[in-house]
Amino acid sequence: MLSLEERRAIIDLVHREVVPAMGCTEPVAVALCVAKATELLGTLPQQINVALSSNVLKNAMGVGIPGTGMIGLPIAIALGATIGKSEYQLEVLKDVCPEAVENGKRYIDSGAIKITLNENAPSKLHIEVTAIDGIESAKAVISVAHTNFVHLSKNDEVLLSKEIGEDAAV
Repeated sequence: MLSLEERRAIIDLVHREVVPAMGCTEPVAVALCVAKATELLGTLPQQINVALSSNVLKNAMGVGIPGTGMIGLPIAIALGATIGKSEYQLEVLKDVCPEAVENGKRYIDSGAIKITLNENAPSKLHIEVTAIDGIESAKAVISVAHTNFVHLSKNDEVLLSKEIGEDAAV
């Protein structure tokens, strides 16, 4: 039988590590990062550059995005930009509807999304998003854990900067 202290430690671990998510956590975390960068920018970006660690890229490419009938990163990114709300965390895409999917498809077709591999990512789970509109830009970075923002900036103003540590909580 587990002691009271051991049970509390397990419950605390579950509360830290288990969070509601809409779909596979990797593409949803990418959508979350895109939503945050878009919110910081204050407008729908003309261009979104997404640089991913190999683990995130591998795990997010071929999975379905709930409510879309589509798979992969482009639709997750497009929806993160067009309807995503970062306050929803890993349920960032819960407002998806057929009209949003059609708008997302048009956004993909516009060529605004660029996805690259970040070969020098400092952690296995690392997402960097730069949202650009004219001369304005915003950047959001999630690292180590799916909702762990380590950097936020708009233009040259850094709004958040945290050390990337393996002990980051969700």
